[in-house]
Amino acid sequence: MGVVFKLLLTVLATAVLLQYTQTVIYFAGAAGAAGAAAETDSAYLGGLPSYLLHSGGGLLVLLVTTTLSVYKPRGMTPYGQRKKHEQHKKHEQRQESRP
Repeated sequence: MGVVFKLLLTVLATAVLLQYTQTVIYFAGAAGAAGAAAETDSAYLGGLPSYLLHSGGGLLVLLVTTTLSVYKPRGMTPYGQRKKHEQHKKHEQRQESRP
């Protein structure tokens, strides 16, 4: 379940970041062009905080999913506990079947 949750978060954040890539490219080109200050003053830079918020949020979500992927809780998972119990049970059965 956790893997599916991380996958959905990653896909969503990646989609948001890719959507705003074109805007970032535009602002970077406008900032580098000569006389860009007059062109981009109020009409185009008004939406910049929104783009920064979405980009920062997408990056934060990707960092959270990376942290969730790296962090491992202590102890064994239920699957590991079940497998260990099955192995222990098989070992006991072999011990009992020996003469």
